[in-house]
Amino acid sequence: MKSLKRMLYELTMDKEFVALKFLIDRPNVFHVVGATHLETWHSRFLTWLLDPTERHMLGYYPFQRFLMAVAESADENLDDITDLAMLNVNQFRHPEVIAEKDINKLDIDEQETLEESEKNDDKGRLDVFFKVNIVDEKDPSQEKRLILAVEQKVYARVYMNQCNKYLRKFEEKFKDETFLLVGLVPKSQIKESNKATFGSSKWNGIDYQQLVDIVLMPCLENPDLSIYAKPIIQQYVDALRMPYKGKREKLATIEEERILVRSIYDRFEDVFKAITNISNEDDSEERNYVNTVVNETYGEVFRTIKWILNEENDVEELWNFSTAFQRTIHKRWDELHIVINYENEETVIDGKTVAELWKKTLQWIEEQQLPLHQLVEEGFILGGGDRGNRYAIALQPIHKNRKKFASIHTYESIITGETYFLETKINPHSGMLTIAKLLKNLGVVVETPLLENGQESSPLEIVK
Repeated sequence: MKSLKRMLYELTMDKEFVALKFLIDRPNVFHVVGATHLETWHSRFLTWLLDPTERHMLGYYPFQRFLMAVAESADENLDDITDLAMLNVNQFRHPEVIAEKDINKLDIDEQETLEESEKNDDKGRLDVFFKVNIVDEKDPSQEKRLILAVEQKVYARVYMNQCNKYLRKFEEKFKDETFLLVGLVPKSQIKESNKATFGSSKWNGIDYQQLVDIVLMPCLENPDLSIYAKPIIQQYVDALRMPYKGKREKLATIEEERILVRSIYDRFEDVFKAITNISNEDDSEERNYVNTVVNETYGEVFRTIKWILNEENDVEELWNFSTAFQRTIHKRWDELHIVINYENEETVIDGKTVAELWKKTLQWIEEQQLPLHQLVEEGFILGGGDRGNRYAIALQPIHKNRKKFASIHTYESIITGETYFLETKINPHSGMLTIAKLLKNLGVVVETPLLENGQESSPLEIVK
């Protein structure tokens, strides 16, 4: 039997592992100048990209792709936004785009002075402000105006008061026009709905992963893209892949990374399980050696592997080289429970495993005659959001991305008699987030003490 040291050596010398390391280490100009996650740079880049008059030669293509990303995340008016994204570009007229627009000067030609800005107590700046006229195809003499405003966040969190202030400003200024308010934020800030994230469903939230997948990568593949602009977009994509917040989070990954990580994990699953097992043991010379390899020598590579596996919610547990005290805290996740408040009655549901907690919760839902079947029939997305590719529960053990469930448990409905399939290859954190989301969708008030107290099941914590 091979030693863990030998297994680690074979993993780190594997050609795909080396390829992933080269991809991660690729030089990036944003990083070189120390502005990888400076919000001003993000807003300036997006303004440049969306401006059809800029010399990237893509015209309205980035703008239309951006609208497609917004439509994917809209809580309301989805069809209207999709229609805008699908318009003939010849219908667009007189585009005007500026970065960091004063919320109090919402006309493009209104220019503030420094003195005015300092006197104004109602401060705020939109990162991207875009106006364009749309010509009626049947009657070219008729035009309507579309206003797109983007508020970007990287380190800063979304503040509902700020979002409400911006919404009121737009409703006052553009009450007779079409406007879209968009929040571009890290995936970890996206909640189960736009209302929960921004305070109103009139806001539309997208994350940087959607920006990469729906906007930036198609732009890079567009044959009209200027050869001089292509490196700029590529460098920005690489900047989004760089970790931030003390190397705990990434704004996005790219398909090339995801393919490599999935292949590496599939071929070396036994090695990753061995790393996870030893990380949970007491300190020893072998554990310290593995810790050094995983967190120092090849730290960026292993962190990337972990982030991407977490994106797919496809692993029950990964390594956590924390202190003995912290590992004791993690064991609290063996005490899985939720507190339900429904019709003035409190119910506590607990389980030793995610599967047990799921089954007890589903039984309680059906005992209350709540409409569970419709959600199961549609397939209920795993995680705290609704944008993933994997189902937590469905009528067939097939995920949205057509992959089979990795670990299957079943629940027999006491109402319909049908078999519901549960995906149980998930960590407790994701499992509890999903259960809480399911209950809230059914109008049930639920508390998840371990989540609300900030406990961690593992470093797999990015909400999808």
